[in-house]
Amino acid sequence: MNSTSFLERVQEICHEIGQTHSLEALYENLVHYLAKVSDSPPSAFMALVKNSFDEDTYQIIRGAGRYAPITESILQDTLISECLRSSISKRSNHYSQSAITFYFAHPEEIALLVYVELEQKIGAEEQKMLNFINDKVAGIIQAHSLTKQSMRTGRAMVIALASTAENKDRDTGEHILRVAIMTDEIVQILFELGYFQEEITPEFKRYISSASILHDVGKVAIPDSILQKTGKLDPEERKIIETHTLVGKKVLEKARRILDSNNYLLNLSSDIALNHHEHYDGQGYPRRISGHKIPLSARIVGLVDVFDALTSERPYKNAWPEQEAVSHICSQSGKQFDPRVVEAFLRVMEYRQGLALIQWTEALSVKVPRMDQEHRSLISMINQLASAEKIGNRRVAESVLDELLNYAIDHFDHEEQYLKDSDYPSADLVSHSLQHSWFSAGIRDIRWQYLQGFRPSINQEVLLFLRDWLSNHILIEDMKYAKLACAEG
Repeated sequence: MNSTSFLERVQEICHEIGQTHSLEALYENLVHYLAKVSDSPPSAFMALVKNSFDEDTYQIIRGAGRYAPITESILQDTLISECLRSSISKRSNHYSQSAITFYFAHPEEIALLVYVELEQKIGAEEQKMLNFINDKVAGIIQAHSLTKQSMRTGRAMVIALASTAENKDRDTGEHILRVAIMTDEIVQILFELGYFQEEITPEFKRYISSASILHDVGKVAIPDSILQKTGKLDPEERKIIETHTLVGKKVLEKARRILDSNNYLLNLSSDIALNHHEHYDGQGYPRRISGHKIPLSARIVGLVDVFDALTSERPYKNAWPEQEAVSHICSQSGKQFDPRVVEAFLRVMEYRQGLALIQWTEALSVKVPRMDQEHRSLISMINQLASAEKIGNRRVAESVLDELLNYAIDHFDHEEQYLKDSDYPSADLVSHSLQHSWFSAGIRDIRWQYLQGFRPSINQEVLLFLRDWLSNHILIEDMKYAKLACAEG
């Protein structure tokens, strides 16, 4: 093999790898990039080994050539498995007469392997040149992974801070995540419609969801006696609760001074916290500003916050039916809300309704109000995940997966406690709990692969798995305690 031409080929591969701007793009194309090491279009595949370096089975997560039809299948070839094992044990590339196994370490303590069939064996000089590829891929994985981890750590801290305020308001914290998800969806639709192009910058799209989570952080300063009051607030109490917008801005400005006065996330969060109760017609609070004087971020979050509040049960009211809440939002277009934001909101609702995988019906009711409400929430999350994938919004899909995992675990805890308190047969309870654990582990694995970029999309197979498991679990397993609840009633 000519060393000069091989070096040029390696340089070309490194250049293409360097052009990728996300882990999803890297993993989607890595097999095809590395296949260019061969003189002719070869067969190649990528496999992932998690946690253990003694793995005996290898799942093909990307394939080309003769491996393309068996993507997401287990490798059955014993000789190739030996090459992969050799690469793992040495933690470096493995070369044979007819193939090369690339080895890439990953920050998550996993190994990424790419097996490429060759027309002829690669010599010692060419093997040294291939180290450039290993270094390039490892560097990109490290950089993207650290950036992703940093952003998710920041978001998790934002959620923790916001949840402190939400829990004072007898909310379990799901409100802030629902607001974040719909905010992101509305921003995408506004951008697609061509509205507010100067304001909806790449930074705005990247941070608006996290910034929205802090919209009510100022409630930490409001007395519980007001936040948790079941009756109507008197005028003095109303004045006190309205101060949460000013308190929120003050809290976030203090954080901004500590970090950086130009921190984009904190600037955006501060705008939302202060202005999300302003009205488009100038009749809101605290400053009674109107129209486009209200920051776009606050105009969006203000609408989403009202919609979610209307459709949620609160100490002082029952939840409104969704259609009634939508009608109310429409009636306030040009008054409380920006008409263009209302238009985007209606598009989001159309997407959600049109892509619903599960519809709640009385047939799914287990006759226990809390369990029914939590089942409806799980159904809504699965439908939102389908919607996010349809419109191609990874940020929304990641947020829904986060919420789905946390909510499912909390729901299963509530359900198991209810079963214990209801003298549910212990053998059935063990079986029930095991099913919960299995489903939670499945969601966790799907979410992990998606967040790490190994799963480019939440495909129909995954969505149907989530739909079918939840539907069957409610209709078969949960109906057992529905009968118990009816008997006790």
